[in-house]
Amino acid sequence: MKPTIAQKPKTVFTSEEDNWTTLGDQLRQKYPELVEQVAQQESDHVVGRLVDQVCDLFPYEWQDRNAFYEGMILMIRGHNVAALGVLTEICDQDPQAYAAQYFLGYVCGSMGKYKQEVECYRKALRLRPNIGQVHFDLACSYEAMRNKAKAYEAMKRAVSLEPDFAVLDHWLTFASDKLGRYLDIYGSEDKAQAEKARCVAQGYYLMGNAFLEFGLNVSARLAFKNSVRVEPDFASAYFQLGALHLKKLRNAKRASHYLGKAETLFRKKGEEKNIRFTQQVSKEGKPPLDQESAADEWLQEGLRLHKQGRYQSAVDAYKMAIRFRPDFLDAYYNMGIAYGSLEDQGLDTLESAIGAFRHSIRLGPEFIHAFIALGAAYLRQGQAEEAVNLLERATLFASENPNLFYYLGTAYRSTQRYDSAVRVLQHSARLAPDSVHARFTLGLVLMDSERLEEATVALKETLRIKPDLTDAYLLLGQLYATQLNNPDECRYYLEKGEKLCVKLKEFQKADKIRELISQLAD
Repeated sequence: MKPTIAQKPKTVFTSEEDNWTTLGDQLRQKYPELVEQVAQQESDHVVGRLVDQVCDLFPYEWQDRNAFYEGMILMIRGHNVAALGVLTEICDQDPQAYAAQYFLGYVCGSMGKYKQEVECYRKALRLRPNIGQVHFDLACSYEAMRNKAKAYEAMKRAVSLEPDFAVLDHWLTFASDKLGRYLDIYGSEDKAQAEKARCVAQGYYLMGNAFLEFGLNVSARLAFKNSVRVEPDFASAYFQLGALHLKKLRNAKRASHYLGKAETLFRKKGEEKNIRFTQQVSKEGKPPLDQESAADEWLQEGLRLHKQGRYQSAVDAYKMAIRFRPDFLDAYYNMGIAYGSLEDQGLDTLESAIGAFRHSIRLGPEFIHAFIALGAAYLRQGQAEEAVNLLERATLFASENPNLFYYLGTAYRSTQRYDSAVRVLQHSARLAPDSVHARFTLGLVLMDSERLEEATVALKETLRIKPDLTDAYLLLGQLYATQLNNPDECRYYLEKGEKLCVKLKEFQKADKIRELISQLAD
């Protein structure tokens, strides 16, 4: 048997000076169809792995997994219209497919259809409300619509679900780099990349401010630093970095650097108000000539931030206002409200709120809003007797304020002074006939006093004002089932309450009502 003699292969190089960097070009020239086929196979493999990663992040029992893969591959490659069609069909066939609903929104956002994007995200969150990444993208979509308050509300929800910076950082970079949102969306690669940088920087900026709201200052610093890394001329992010280092991280040198950078960028844009703010925050800045006007400006800035839901930043702005006007009643009062909002988010700021309201009352001895807010704070802290004493004082000069008597009635109830509670809550209801809080609490106090027929009247009035208050249906059903012994009325209110609970997805209450109905049948 003759030995096989290998022929000398024909090289594709044109000269001895060619190297590996030229190999690709020459292969394309000599074998264009083969190179295109190999490239396409590699691309399919890479894109397939991306879809697998997405499926790991958003698990779901797919009726047609291949259809979802097809839609995702189209989205990743920037074929938005085709992806829109595939994902829409999946959502029509499987209304519970939250991941398809979410990425349908993502495709809408890639096409600049932000209103539809928001609607899709909200549908996905009704199906799976606790996915931080969806809240994150919802925040960015609201930001694109210039709705700052809803943007921060959604971003704070994302941070509350995913307080680890690394998780949200990974999602932002993964989505912006891999999921096709910025593939030549304006017909120009340069414009697409500029838009990507702007949106990513804004995403980090929203994230940083949300971390501030929860006192996660180190994570906030990382987010703001990434924001200016992506968008080096982002003046507001530099300002936040400087203020954070000055007030929270206690690094005056870094604070001076960042605030100086912010001032320079604000000056380039001609933003005089922000220049003044930056100078005043810096300890190196000179006190303004007109400190009264400066205090007013900081109050307005605090109110603007407060309206957006940036309560910690609002507190800092109110403190700046007080720095320039130490007896600024409005600043102290609004600072107390902002501290209360931070308490609602889970931070331990109730004592700070109480201190701000107390100072408001010292500055304005008949400022009724401060009395009511402080009384509510006392109740929340469990100091009902202090609330009674405070609010009784306020009735001497504000006898026609329904909120005052509502909180006084609640305080009386907490101290088991039921007759007094009934009296003042009835007065509150007369002053504000459509007050749900006054009517419902009056019903509770009448139940406490065993004045059951009157309690049913108060609860029915509550339902007249707010027909979807499930607690009122449940209480009426319990009253008619037990003390009043009226099975027909009991069944009527319980069945209506159960249907409403299912509609509002209050499933635990629905189960409780079903249990009461089954006991009634027995």
